[in-house]
Amino acid sequence: MILLGECRPAHTRTAAFATDAKGSCAGEVQAAVTGGTHGGNTGATQGGNTGGTHGGNTMGIGELAGRTGLPVKTIRYYSDIGLLPESARTPGGHRRYAADALPRLRLIQRLRALGTPIAAIAPVMAGERSLAELVVRELDAVQEQLREATWRREVLRALDDCPAPERPRRLTLLAGVGSPDDAHDRLVRYWRWALPAGLPRRLAQAVIDGAVPAPPADPTAATVLAHAELHALATAADRRRQPQPHQVGDVASFYAGLLDACALAGEALVSGCPERRAEALGHFVRTYARIDGHDDTPAFRAHLRALFRRGTRAGSFSLRYWRQALAVTGEAPSPSAASGQGHLAAPLAALHQQVSGLSLTANTG
Repeated sequence: MILLGECRPAHTRTAAFATDAKGSCAGEVQAAVTGGTHGGNTGATQGGNTGGTHGGNTMGIGELAGRTGLPVKTIRYYSDIGLLPESARTPGGHRRYAADALPRLRLIQRLRALGTPIAAIAPVMAGERSLAELVVRELDAVQEQLREATWRREVLRALDDCPAPERPRRLTLLAGVGSPDDAHDRLVRYWRWALPAGLPRRLAQAVIDGAVPAPPADPTAATVLAHAELHALATAADRRRQPQPHQVGDVASFYAGLLDACALAGEALVSGCPERRAEALGHFVRTYARIDGHDDTPAFRAHLRALFRRGTRAGSFSLRYWRQALAVTGEAPSPSAASGQGHLAAPLAALHQQVSGLSLTANTG
């Protein structure tokens, strides 16, 4: 069911302007063509004469150039690629243009002045796409260009704001990422490889959704660098798999329990509710206890605390991964974490600190 007032994603907005017939688009283009001239006059002189040119109500390429200020060579190019079809040729081979050629050419000229690519203008002039569609498509393209430029700016800042001996390492690290979307896809592939093969598909996807941070929408040098560190971890030769069936008891219950505990922890972080925080910790500890065949007892909690503290000090692969994920996503979860839909880094960091007494981000090595 589509709700009233539902927002469309940026890449689907053009559907709102879709038309079932070329006539609708052509009509809008015709309105734009004629609307740019006073009283619907397309530039012809009184009496329908287009400047006294040969052939009645037509004009030559030189007159079009004179009226628009465009070079003859440019107008000829537009004709050759079909943007401005000629209506006829003289016996001597000279191009002749119909009365609407001048306003059509002015429309092309205005769109080009805005930096609109010819490839985007062509469907509009052919009546296959409306001006509204063109505007939305170009806006989306500009937004993507801004996103890429912002990412590159922060990459350069990360290289600029570091000690000289560190710069070669950062350069190698950041150059390995490529585009942020490609890096995100490689992180997803890592988790598909790392998770136990026997996990139910929906459960595995839920873990991946929570474990792989999206490229930062508003990146900084720090988040770009953390994203690159994550990518390096996930593509390194010594990357680690997650606990496999032979390492844990009921692997599906283990991961489902972790997700449930993180959902509770995320809700506690958003609401600040101490009771929810205690509930999240209890669920988290019981998940680990069941895997090891134990109950949630003070002795087991002491064992788990020692285990987590050793892992923190040793700088394990998992610890390094979640530290960088936390740097990308931020220590404060979004409100969606309260419904179990947020990233796992902040809830896991909170649970880790509750169990071990050590901050996930602290340098305890």
